[in-house]
Amino acid sequence: MQRSLVTVIIANLPSPTVAVRTAAAAALLLLLSTPTRAQDPLADAASPRTSEDALVEAVHARDRNRLEQLLASDYVLRGKPDISRKTWIDNALTLCWGNRSDIDAFRVREQGDLAVTSFELTFYVDPVSCRPAVLRSLITDVWIRRGAAWQLAMRQSGPASSGAGDLASQFGAVPQPPPLWDVSSDLSLTATGGNTSTRTLGLGSVVTHQTPAATTRVSIAFLTSDADAVTRARSLSMDARHGIRISERFDVFGRGSFARDRFAGIDGRVTAEAGTAYTPALPARHTLITEGSLGYTLEQRVDATELRFATATGAVRHGWTIVPGTQLSDDVNFIADLQSAANWRGTGRLAIAVSLTQSLALKASQGLEYRNQPVAGFRRLDLRTVAALVFSFKRPGRIAP
Repeated sequence: MQRSLVTVIIANLPSPTVAVRTAAAAALLLLLSTPTRAQDPLADAASPRTSEDALVEAVHARDRNRLEQLLASDYVLRGKPDISRKTWIDNALTLCWGNRSDIDAFRVREQGDLAVTSFELTFYVDPVSCRPAVLRSLITDVWIRRGAAWQLAMRQSGPASSGAGDLASQFGAVPQPPPLWDVSSDLSLTATGGNTSTRTLGLGSVVTHQTPAATTRVSIAFLTSDADAVTRARSLSMDARHGIRISERFDVFGRGSFARDRFAGIDGRVTAEAGTAYTPALPARHTLITEGSLGYTLEQRVDATELRFATATGAVRHGWTIVPGTQLSDDVNFIADLQSAANWRGTGRLAIAVSLTQSLALKASQGLEYRNQPVAGFRRLDLRTVAALVFSFKRPGRIAP
């Protein structure tokens, strides 16, 4: 068929010379004898650079088939967590990438059938909002040659450097994990002499053990007040709480406590409760925990009365790091008696702590306790102002990989 076509073409050439016809015949035979190459899209990706261009063009065109060809079956985008091949392709097809992008500062190193490329990739559309934007990433890709084609096996992407060359362009800040063990103790002492001799001594300690899955906290506080060598009042409180994290924001917990508060006429109070806690997302220097729980209380009073009642408790705990080393905290609790609405209570505490050294701090606090139905002969409201030295020990936790 090829020779018949050559014969027709030569027969119609305007030049009658044999030399011209012979040369034309040779050229046409050479062209027609060259086999036609099949259109293999992978064969177009003859180098890592053209493969990168083809990958970006496939993203703009939302070409699933081309993406499937260019990505290796075990492709992964490294991150925390890693992005799988399926998720990456789904994002490429469903998010907004516009119709324009730039590859700059391209570098490639090849070693046999392995190539590592690095470059700056710029898109001009926000993929989530689909609004105009300039998004630039520093990409590092690992390509593997399989047959005549290159396939992308791994990618790592991060923000492009500002060009300053400092550490900020090489590292990202990782939030420091809470300490695995946190032990703190405080001591306060007030004494007067002269016409009246008084002494007030306060001791307290808190031990916290925290893991990614659970937090256990045990605390004890003791306060005694003497006047002229006679003990006027004394209080003791112990509290244990164990919480289990069920999600990033929610915990469930159980708590038990004992209190003896002669200042308020309480000879002994035992409480057991269970509930849930929620921690909303706040700016870095603030923390907020809200709690709700149901429980049961047994209370013995100095006037020989005994109360037994079910409770519902709501609590809000807020912390604010004013500057590094200075923390402000405030806690508010409301306890409702589910059997007698009039027997409700409320507590609150505002404290500020200033670090003096890594293990020593100065703390001042104002606490209040209000009982709507106080013990006979006692007032509804108690206020306590304390200044104390706090000694602490913290064993840091391990940063998650």
